[in-house]
Amino acid sequence: MDVVDAQRAPERGVKPRSSRLRLVVACLLVVALVASLVWLVMGVRDRTDDGPDVQADRDKVMLKTREYMLAAFNFGAGDLDAQKHLTAYRDRVTPLITTQFEADFEQATGAVEQAVAQGQSSSKATVDHTAVESLDEDTATVIVGGELTIRLGTKKQPAPQPYAWSITLKKVDGTWLVDKFKAYEAGQSSGQGAGQ
Repeated sequence: MDVVDAQRAPERGVKPRSSRLRLVVACLLVVALVASLVWLVMGVRDRTDDGPDVQADRDKVMLKTREYMLAAFNFGAGDLDAQKHLTAYRDRVTPLITTQFEADFEQATGAVEQAVAQGQSSSKATVDHTAVESLDEDTATVIVGGELTIRLGTKKQPAPQPYAWSITLKKVDGTWLVDKFKAYEAGQSSGQGAGQ
């Protein structure tokens, strides 16, 4: 019996330490698991809160750019009213641009109106791709490209020419509007955009 008791005594001392160690490790694992789940849920929630809104804005500015290009650079004699003014053309483009850009647009339209009325001017544009270069809460820059055929002062139809423009949009009362555009230079891209 003395031998058996001597053998049991160390076992009794080991069991409580082993049980405590297991309990501590189990508690640490539970805390780590809970922290991981909280981190995962917060990350997924943040992505679902921000992701669709950002993508929706990206889609909106690309769509608005495409709409502007097709409205502003497709015109001809069919847009003239009885007084030989490009009324239909103005009505199509004006809702897509800011009031600041409207003055430049009106000046350019006035310059080609007479040539269109004489059958010597027309424009046809296609939009082959768009890409968001930058986007924040109220401004965006979209790169747009395609082919453009502009006939000015001649009756001969020129060949289509490729174009790539950088178009700046502003959000006005919740609506994206074109504010200005310029020729796109490849070196100015920030590489942030995804296109169509």
